[in-house]
Amino acid sequence: MKKWIVFLLLLGLSLAFLPIAGAGVKDIVKIGSDLVVKEGMRVGDAVAIGGDVTVNGVVDGDAVAVGGSVILGPRAVVDGDAVSVGGTIKKEEGAIVYGDEVEVDIIGIPWAVTSVCKGIGLGLFWPFRIVVFIGFLALALLIVAIIPKPIGKISTAVEKNTLKVFLWGLLGMVLIVPLVILLAVSVVGIVLIPVEIILVGCAFLVGYIAVAQLIGNRMALALKKPDLNMLWGTLWGIIILGLVGWVPFLGWLVKVVASVLGLGGVIMALLSTRKS
Repeated sequence: MKKWIVFLLLLGLSLAFLPIAGAGVKDIVKIGSDLVVKEGMRVGDAVAIGGDVTVNGVVDGDAVAVGGSVILGPRAVVDGDAVSVGGTIKKEEGAIVYGDEVEVDIIGIPWAVTSVCKGIGLGLFWPFRIVVFIGFLALALLIVAIIPKPIGKISTAVEKNTLKVFLWGLLGMVLIVPLVILLAVSVVGIVLIPVEIILVGCAFLVGYIAVAQLIGNRMALALKKPDLNMLWGTLWGIIILGLVGWVPFLGWLVKVVASVLGLGGVIMALLSTRKS
């Protein structure tokens, strides 16, 4: 447990001093939007998460786009590496990159799928939402059937230490993006970004299912059926969360809380496993 606390403190300190690394030149990091280094500008590292990096000036460090492309104009100068994860590097004649040019193609990158869904209006298409819900329900039951003990352990952690689990979940969510940024500024770390995305996605999925199972168990107790099968408990929990999720604002809030609790439960379960 102490090792984890020390690790988190060191990570926080490294993030706090990250802007100093540019030796007087300001680093620029943007999340969810494009980053543009205009002609005449000089920056340290230029990093965009979920957007493009367009360079027409000078980048003393690396130009990195995670979920976007690196676009180098004719007067662009990059002293470090030009890296695109999930996009391409577009280099006009006259652009200079002294380091490596790296493209990492990731099929099914999350924000690409989100953009497509928004673009064609699938978020408002009720039949599609119902099909997705049924598919998710089937996946949840399959996961519970394959790994019932870990799901039960996470569910127990959420039930017995709700506040502590919630705080761990918040901390985990806060550290997701900074960790991506730290990985993105090095060529070696870029290889680990897809691994982090997959692990975080799995943690949210398993944690959410465990919270749903807990909700189903609570409902069974309220109906005086304490011996409800784990699969049935998960089924009812997913249905309850799904129905509540369609209520404006309240549904969104409930799902966010369930997701945070689930992530915190996964973290606590992993910590208790290491401790034992």
